[in-house]
Amino acid sequence: MKRKLVILLAAVTCAALFLSAGKPKLIGEDEAKEIGLAFINHVFDVNETEATVTYATQAGATYLDGEYKQTGDEQPIYYYVVATSQRQDGMYDYNAFVNAETGVAYAAEQNYAHVPKMTLEQREKWSEAYGNGDSEAIDYLSMNIDCYDFAREWISQTFDLNARILGIVDSGSLFDPSGANTNFYVVIRDGTIYHVTMAWPQMTVVEVTILNQTRPTGDVP
Repeated sequence: MKRKLVILLAAVTCAALFLSAGKPKLIGEDEAKEIGLAFINHVFDVNETEATVTYATQAGATYLDGEYKQTGDEQPIYYYVVATSQRQDGMYDYNAFVNAETGVAYAAEQNYAHVPKMTLEQREKWSEAYGNGDSEAIDYLSMNIDCYDFAREWISQTFDLNARILGIVDSGSLFDPSGANTNFYVVIRDGTIYHVTMAWPQMTVVEVTILNQTRPTGDVP
């Protein structure tokens, strides 16, 4: 009986070690909330103090050549979604995504309702670029130049870069009767890559993600 008990205890110990080795040590919800709120406040220059925290996992992916791909060797992704006050439409004012393993906040989004209405001058600028809505005649170049110039300064100031910006790569734009926005990658000489979504011509950052810190951000809770 004593021999069987020793074997059983050894088996339980091995199983516990196996399980603990399979899942990395994660930060707690309170720490994730603090990190997420600090990132939101810094990125969007606001002063949010309360948020809900949701833990989530998803299949891993590898970021290769500007796309997320499945190689079969990825580990699961563990992350927290930190969301501030919920609006009447069910959406949140601000969201941040925090890597549950490293404790790094890697993405922040703000509700499009925070984008200011166009001024008269901005409306004229947008109308001139949009024209009659013909997709082949829309002046995307004006929007991209404005947003890229803004991003060069905003990224450097917001994230206190120690390396210079290597380049900016277009990731798609959208024009419709209510406004326009553009998506692009900002590549830093040290290898860091930011993905930015901006509303134009209001020059407002709607989303920023540090791609090197994680994989896809997942769904809002």
